[in-house]
Amino acid sequence: MKKWTKILLSVICVGIVAAWGIRVYWVNRTYPDVNRQYYSMGEEVELGTDRFYYDSMDGYYVTLESAEIYEYEDLLSEYGFYDFYEAYPPDRIYLLKVNIRNTDSTEDGIDFSDWVLQSAEIREDLDWDLYYEMNNIEETAIALRTDSEMEFYLPYNLRDDFFKESDWNNLEEYPMFLTVTWFPNKKMIRINE
Repeated sequence: MKKWTKILLSVICVGIVAAWGIRVYWVNRTYPDVNRQYYSMGEEVELGTDRFYYDSMDGYYVTLESAEIYEYEDLLSEYGFYDFYEAYPPDRIYLLKVNIRNTDSTEDGIDFSDWVLQSAEIREDLDWDLYYEMNNIEETAIALRTDSEMEFYLPYNLRDDFFKESDWNNLEEYPMFLTVTWFPNKKMIRINE
């Protein structure tokens, strides 16, 4: 009797795993991957109705104007942040300068907390303390008046333990993107071409 119980339980377990596998396969075939759109530095990107989570950024445009990698202490010195303190400072900062333009939005805005620096292997977030200090604001979300534009500095943390040693030593050539929307189109601006 015990032998038949073990066989029956084994068949049930295999059946559950097979049904789960078929379902995963079906979902992956039914729902296609996100459409990726790539842009170059200096190219104006219309954010439009593409979004992060639920916020539309219709009427807003972004242009990545510059990108530079700094050793953390060198950045603080260059920008005169002599009394600046962070509990866990990064090793380096990828400092991006973006121009945000609002053509006709009266209700929407942009939340920089959604924007990420990424590659195929890593995902980096903003250094919030530096972001607030460099832009002299205390909010991550911004809304501009219609027909206006403004420049912002976006400092992204870079820590050597997130990278292979060969990549860390050649970050200028390491392919990275500023991702500004997730769906239905994932809009990614190439940083180092």
